[in-house]
Amino acid sequence: MNLATTASPAKSLATCSLCSLTTLHPLTNARGDIFCCPSCKEVSALLEESPATTTVITNEANTENITLSLGGMWCSSCAWLVSEQLKRTTGVVNAEVSFIQQQANLTFDNALTNPNKLKKRVRSLGYQATLPDETPHDEEEGFYTRLLIGGVMVLHDMIVGTGIYARELLGWVTPESQPLVDFFQVMMLITSIPVLILLGLPILRAGFASLLRGQPNIHTLITIGTFSAFGLSVRNLIAGHGGLYFDTATMLIFLVSIGRWLEMQAHKSSNKAVMKLLEQIPDTATIVTGEADKTVSVAELKPGMRVRVRPGEKFPVDGLIAIGEGDVDESLLTGEPKPVTHREGDAVKAGTINLDGGFEVITTAVGESTTAGQIGRLLHEALWARSPLERMVDKLSAWMTPIALALAAIAFLIWNYVSGLETGLLVALSVLLIACPCALGLATPLTLWLSLERAAESGAILRSTAALERLAKVEKVFFDKTGTLTQLPMKVHGIFLESASKLADGQGSRSLTPESTFLQIIASIENESEHPLAKAIVDYAKSQEIKLSKAESFKALPALGVKAELNGKQILIGSARLMSNENFETPENIRQQAETWKETGLLVVYIGWDGYVVGLVGLGETIRAEAKDVVHQLQSRGLELGVLTGDESSAGARWQKTLGIPVKAALSPDEKMNHLSQNAAMVGDGINDGPALAAATVGLAMNHGTDVARTAADIVLMRDDLNVIPWLIDLSRESMRRVRQNLGWAVIYNVIGVALAMAGLLQPVFSAFAMIASSIFVTTNAMKMNQFPLLDVIGNNSAGVK
Repeated sequence: MNLATTASPAKSLATCSLCSLTTLHPLTNARGDIFCCPSCKEVSALLEESPATTTVITNEANTENITLSLGGMWCSSCAWLVSEQLKRTTGVVNAEVSFIQQQANLTFDNALTNPNKLKKRVRSLGYQATLPDETPHDEEEGFYTRLLIGGVMVLHDMIVGTGIYARELLGWVTPESQPLVDFFQVMMLITSIPVLILLGLPILRAGFASLLRGQPNIHTLITIGTFSAFGLSVRNLIAGHGGLYFDTATMLIFLVSIGRWLEMQAHKSSNKAVMKLLEQIPDTATIVTGEADKTVSVAELKPGMRVRVRPGEKFPVDGLIAIGEGDVDESLLTGEPKPVTHREGDAVKAGTINLDGGFEVITTAVGESTTAGQIGRLLHEALWARSPLERMVDKLSAWMTPIALALAAIAFLIWNYVSGLETGLLVALSVLLIACPCALGLATPLTLWLSLERAAESGAILRSTAALERLAKVEKVFFDKTGTLTQLPMKVHGIFLESASKLADGQGSRSLTPESTFLQIIASIENESEHPLAKAIVDYAKSQEIKLSKAESFKALPALGVKAELNGKQILIGSARLMSNENFETPENIRQQAETWKETGLLVVYIGWDGYVVGLVGLGETIRAEAKDVVHQLQSRGLELGVLTGDESSAGARWQKTLGIPVKAALSPDEKMNHLSQNAAMVGDGINDGPALAAATVGLAMNHGTDVARTAADIVLMRDDLNVIPWLIDLSRESMRRVRQNLGWAVIYNVIGVALAMAGLLQPVFSAFAMIASSIFVTTNAMKMNQFPLLDVIGNNSAGVK
């Protein structure tokens, strides 16, 4: 029995079972399926191993998932109200509402409810809701229109109010002018009502939601203050005596609305990285059929379809190139501006740009299954997740609101006793406004969101803002060696077979030489592995035009190797330690050859079966060009460095001399984990280093074309460049520095402002101005993260923004 899969000898016209094109040179797999090219054959195998996923999951309980886009939410209390009401809706299994993303993720029983009913339920609460296939309501445009109208009305009130105050201060009060003053006071009442309706009702609704939650917040304070001032003014106008504060009430609402506008712009900026990814994937694609090319919606594409991409067009899918060669701009995913040349058999990604080639691509993934879709989902989830620092700030903000209410009540009682009701109300209103934790609530999340976006633009995808926070605290950085500090792909430098007699009993093809048969056996098993060493062996076998077979009972043995069955024999491939653990006998000539290769710097892979080591493969690896410079950069930042590898001790000693940092060799996965102390980062390839990446304070995975959503790392490095690591550390430290600045400012501002307000030294309007000025300061300081230089701007030297 031959272990190789052979190409069909037939030269008749045949139809590809994947893309349906005809061919005169068909290929077949072990089952006899016909393919027109190697790319179609490889894609077919990939599809069998990884079935396509869908965005809506249905299970035995008839549950579905849907994401609604929301509008009109002013704070986390609004999100809480929507979430609680949806959870109480018949048929809803679970509801998660994010104020940050302005979205609701719902799981519901489709036998009891449907998306339209859920949308109506949200709208019944006074908020906007749209389904995924609908165009979301442009809340920003609508709010801007209301802000303009309200601004005109507020300007009128302020001009009239200033004139009335000037009349009293300058002694121009006369009986003849009083009717005119009365008229303008009524006009102030009339013009203040639209402001309260257009801009005040959303604040009132948010404040009411927080009261229902039992956690009064900024909007509760503003509602109490502004509507109290308005009510007092109406009462005094009707009574014909006392001060009128219509201008104060409308100005407060207008200033708070400006703060809301700034917050909307900040949210928009923080989502820019996700939107950029989604916008780069084309809506249509050109599919190749047996008759003629056809333009279809990307939503209609399925894995296996053949897509034509012309020069200047963006790739609409992930896939393998069947025909064509040219340069591709992959900066969307990697942040690397240098074009990459691709040819037949290479993988391409959705959203990247075909610069000058004409390609036919066999689709492997569409939509959310593409690399761009996975990255977008990771960024989306990162914005949903809240770091420990953000949760601490939330708790502090929650405490500040009842404290502000208590202080305002104390101020009212004192000043009401000293100077009367109106003075007490105005002082209390000033305290409420100055104590609003607006700046505190903006200080942390905005800075972290913008840092996530900046990292994505330089080719680093963070799974959460917490990863950024932890990275800033890192004191030690450990590296895996193969594929991380060394350049991929590795190369096969030699094959050594102890004796051709070891290939008896049907092992291999009779048409091959003993060395080729030996290589066919190794590569057929390693074809099931994702390790860089395995890929190097498989690539070498394919370059020798050796046909591979399908191994059975394949099992990866972390830090040791792999084992599988081929033609009824169990075959082991891996390290000397694996052979020793399995009690395999190693002949002297193999032992000597292994030592010779190790002395020359080659990495040795052992192959054995039937209790004997029958041969070796020697692979060479070269250190990355930037590795030594990155080591120096990290050391200059005060970090301790080390290498954790499963390689043998002799190889470890050689690498320690080359890199100038400690190397711990011959480590198992558990032993690697034991070396990861507190505040330690681990950099690996994201696959065989999974346990160490998960155990580290922060795990960083080099992405070599693997599924970015599958790795255990906290950070996925999309670009094949170690310089991104010191750059990320600089970014995290700068981000945390700005967070500390913002939090410090917010605390100092509130302490001093509350003291001045309680002393009666701040009028409500000035308190509102101070509140907005504080928010502007925090927002501006956070927005400076947009000035943090991208990796390509600073070259190979990381720099921070001072």
